Amino acid sequence: MNLNYRGHEIRITRTGAWSAELVELETGTLLPTKVTAPAAEELIVCVGRACSLVDLYVGAQRLRDD
Repeated sequence: MNLNYRGHEIRITRTGAWSAELVELETGTLLPTKVTAPAAEELIVCVGRACSLVDLYVGAQRLRDD
């Protein structure tokens, strides 16, 4: 499953546990971090963690650019 959030693609897979990779859409760069959630947790837990990580990246970029 792929979702777009704040200029990033969140690629979610499940192989036992949930896992999400982040891709910056503007550059196509795969970010060097990912998030996971145990299989017992809902998909939305992994999505929430991925969105929080995107928020962190976007906030850091904004600080760097100011």
